[in-house]
Amino acid sequence: MTKNERIQHFLLLSSFIVLVITGFALKFPEAWWVRMLSAAIGENAFEARGLVHRIASVVMIAASLYHLYYVSFTPRGRQLIKDFFPAKSDVSDFKNAMKYLIGRSDDRPLYGRFSYIEKMEYWAVVWGTVIMGATGFVLWFKDFFFGVVGNVGMDIATAIHYYEAILASLAIVVWHFYFVFLNPDVRPMNKAWLSGFLTREEMEHEHPLELQKLAGEIPDKKENIKS
Repeated sequence: MTKNERIQHFLLLSSFIVLVITGFALKFPEAWWVRMLSAAIGENAFEARGLVHRIASVVMIAASLYHLYYVSFTPRGRQLIKDFFPAKSDVSDFKNAMKYLIGRSDDRPLYGRFSYIEKMEYWAVVWGTVIMGATGFVLWFKDFFFGVVGNVGMDIATAIHYYEAILASLAIVVWHFYFVFLNPDVRPMNKAWLSGFLTREEMEHEHPLELQKLAGEIPDKKENIKS
């Protein structure tokens, strides 16, 4: 990951965490951790929560729009999006990974730059950002949109925003955090999001086909880029 990409990732992760905390604080105001935050902030806790939530949403949307520009108009960004696109090999990789995990095969699938897991995560983030951004915009400017979609539309937007927030939070905590922090193959942490690099040993284990391509062992007609 280049410095540019790491900054994009940091803006995404930091705004997401703030949105989760401030969003669920509104939904569960009587939770013990919300009461602690309210006590620490003081009498303006509710207003502060709303302000911080909106600021974080603007940061996430701005980072997303920049990322859209990045993958559309820069050579490395265009290559990035190409590598994230699903491929036929992802289906066989998934089947082989399931066989390996249940003990029906001794061979792990060999991944290139991104595994099918990382591709699923990326497109889930894209989908979630669009859904949360659209419904959040409706709820933010509810006085205007109430006249457009009515009470039923506002209820639908609220429900979608809430349940997508739960789904996104669980996906990050249960899935993404596992592969970054808890996976025995990378513990105590995959440091690529900080340093931008994986070690050769990590590449050999997680992305052997990409390592072979970078070493020139696999011919590749695509643009030669630094991974």
